[in-house]
Amino acid sequence: MVRVLVALAVSLALGVLAACSADRVTDGSTSGSIPPEFGGPADPDASRDESAGGGGLPDNVPPGGPAEDVPAGATLTEQIVRTGDLTVDVDDITSAANRVTALVDAAGGNIGSDQRYGDAADGSADVVLRVPPDRFDELLDTISDLGKELSRSVAAQDVSTVVADVDARVESLQNSVDRLLALAAQAVSVSDLITIESELSARQAELASLQAQQRALTDQVSLATLSVRLTASSDPERAETGFLAGLRDGWNALVDAGAGLISIIGLLLPWLILLLVIGVPLWFLVRRRRRPATPTPATAGSAPGPGTPSEEPISEPAGSEPVRRRE
Repeated sequence: MVRVLVALAVSLALGVLAACSADRVTDGSTSGSIPPEFGGPADPDASRDESAGGGGLPDNVPPGGPAEDVPAGATLTEQIVRTGDLTVDVDDITSAANRVTALVDAAGGNIGSDQRYGDAADGSADVVLRVPPDRFDELLDTISDLGKELSRSVAAQDVSTVVADVDARVESLQNSVDRLLALAAQAVSVSDLITIESELSARQAELASLQAQQRALTDQVSLATLSVRLTASSDPERAETGFLAGLRDGWNALVDAGAGLISIIGLLLPWLILLLVIGVPLWFLVRRRRRPATPTPATAGSAPGPGTPSEEPISEPAGSEPVRRRE
């Protein structure tokens, strides 16, 4: 009997101890707080405030990202983006484009792109220049003096507010990311860690996008952009009229015709020589073969051959020439 009572007492004590431990674990996981022994706050209310919303995120982290407006009373630094377009007609595309490149290098800028079309005397070139803003006007006038200016367009855009807004958002997001990293290092439950990492990934992606915009704005402000188009097209000459102009055109036509005739003769002369070398001997050979054979005359006193009619003298009256009778 005593043994049964002792066993019941021990079982009861173990059940009470297990219930207390379960309540403690349930309270800690539900609130998302970090126990003091793991570096969390000693005040349970403070821990409950930090983990409000079930995500383990502090109240000072803006739920929708960083503030998009510039803080009131902030002093804005003037940020100007300068751009320009210039078209110049030059005599030689190659020399003019090389001159533009040298001017940009001397001004401390760089060539964004250089595209050339056609030949030097009748072509075009498109060159994009990135130059310091304080040398923009000087370089514009210098390039214009390389030839005849056809068009010019210059613009200046104030992006001071945009730059300040992007800088503020980048700074706010960077602070938010730092706080999330600190919370992730102190998280003890898996649910809090997953929530913090998800929010951290979204904030880091937004921060990278804003930093890219910040770099692009800085580049546009630090270097002005000038697009230069160079052209080289000769103007058509006006046709001259009058007696002298006609005489000159006729003489030029005669000279051209003579030059053309001489060229034709020079072209055909080797073929004529070849035809003579081959044709003349061939002509003599053919002519010799076509010549008929001459008959050999009969000798006197020879007997007439068979079938040849004999000639006999025919008596004629006195005083007349004798006539031979042919039989």
